[in-house]
Amino acid sequence: MHHASCIRHPRGFTLIEALTLLFIFSIITVTFFQMYATGTRLIIESKNRLGATALANQKIEIIRSIDYSTIGTINGIPAGDIPEYETINVNTVRYRVHTAIQYVDDAFDGKSGGSPSDAIPNDYKRVKISVSWGAMGTDQTVALFTTIAPLGVETSVGGGVLSINILDSTGFGVPSASVRIVNSEASVDVTMQTDATGNITLPGAPAGTQKYALTVSKGGYYGTVTYPPYPTSAYNPVDEHASVAAGVLNQKSMVMDRYANITVRSKDPFGTDVPNINFRMVGGKVLGTNPITSVIVYGYDQNVATNASGTKDIANQSHGQYTLTESDARYEFYTLNPAGTVRDTFDALAGQATTVDMILLDTEIGSVKVTVTNQADASPIAGASVRLYNTGLGYDTTQTTDQYGFAYFSTAVTGLTAGTYDMTVSATGFQNDTDTANVGSALVTQAIQLTPN
Repeated sequence: MHHASCIRHPRGFTLIEALTLLFIFSIITVTFFQMYATGTRLIIESKNRLGATALANQKIEIIRSIDYSTIGTINGIPAGDIPEYETINVNTVRYRVHTAIQYVDDAFDGKSGGSPSDAIPNDYKRVKISVSWGAMGTDQTVALFTTIAPLGVETSVGGGVLSINILDSTGFGVPSASVRIVNSEASVDVTMQTDATGNITLPGAPAGTQKYALTVSKGGYYGTVTYPPYPTSAYNPVDEHASVAAGVLNQKSMVMDRYANITVRSKDPFGTDVPNINFRMVGGKVLGTNPITSVIVYGYDQNVATNASGTKDIANQSHGQYTLTESDARYEFYTLNPAGTVRDTFDALAGQATTVDMILLDTEIGSVKVTVTNQADASPIAGASVRLYNTGLGYDTTQTTDQYGFAYFSTAVTGLTAGTYDMTVSATGFQNDTDTANVGSALVTQAIQLTPN
């Protein structure tokens, strides 16, 4: 009797098991390469930072070795032979070197801040060497400081003290703002950064009346500049070029703040988008006033339009008041939402996104806009009751006027059809008034003046 042999065949991987192993292997491989790339990048950045630090130290040692009277930047305050900006290649890395040198009026002698009793406000020099690489952001910049005092007794270098204050809209100083200071007549062209209080103080600035042009900038902020006086400028500027009188402290303050981002939407009174509306927007930073008409000149004055969705985004603008003027032939401007003190004006806040709806009335739709004012002074009457009714047509609706004295009735609302309607208007403290309105296929405007009791 023969017995069959039991033969075991080796079991192979199924397709699912193979795919699972491949997936796990892929995760491990990707993770390894990500860690390897991150580690390599950190090593490279560390080497770049060490190179920048060594380069900054080298620059400081060179500056400390030269004669005190010659320590200054080309076109700087103080002036000297040291370039303000240099590009230096070390191995395969390109470094950008910024050298900032300024006099310091030290409070130690009790006569700082341009005191009249301090005939020599230039006590010593402060040197800042900034070395950047890559994208040259704050995380790819090394900065070193040193102070250098004169040998022997300090002497006056003449000129005056120029103190520049950069403030935000709340009156607080803006730190680390970049200020370019140019006085072409005195061969001054230097860029400095404000301190923690938003200040730059420059003793030894050459004297000059409205000769210092300032350009202020900072990432995320709406920058500001000074302008020459009228008539060199077409208007009387708010921020004129700075002046320096010899032997005294000369203060110059300027305001700038974070960007305001604005979205304008065009809608009808019922919240429906109205596409492709042309409008003009004027406002933001006040640049000055027209000397003849006294009209304010603003930093933003553009003709723009909403898109097919009834939206227009206007980014990176100055904070302040803006006025909208709609210019589409078919539509009539009604109000803004949210409503402001002035019907066509809104406020954009620094560092915030502001959305405003421009409410428009379609003049080609049967409707009635009622404006209720005080007969004594033509001021709008808010909270007035406006009743529009036609007994035969079965329509009887009462609206309350808004802060501008407006009430609106439209055929877009169920019940209002073409025909002649009676109108009764009443308000506390005023005599009632009556009128009629003929509703057809277009907008009808009714002006009602109420007489005070």
